[in-house]
Amino acid sequence: MARFFFNMHDGVSMPDTVGSEHASLQSARKEAVETIAERLKGSLLKDADISAWLMNVTDDQGFTVIVLSFSAAVQIVDHNGLASARSAES
Repeated sequence: MARFFFNMHDGVSMPDTVGSEHASLQSARKEAVETIAERLKGSLLKDADISAWLMNVTDDQGFTVIVLSFSAAVQIVDHNGLASARSAES
């Protein structure tokens, strides 16, 4: 088993000083994706800006083995406003 560290960067660096043990790199990847998914869910519900988020997974020697970068945006489409604008153009 190898120890991996899941370091978050969301505008502020949050190094993982404990890490967790995994039998394979694929297992560490799964934890990274699940962790990001949970954090995204909570942050998107709070209308947080996640444009600068990054997770850097390192091994027990400090070498980067996985980088998860992502962006997500939620936009509400106002069809009523669009209909009003079209009516004004006519």
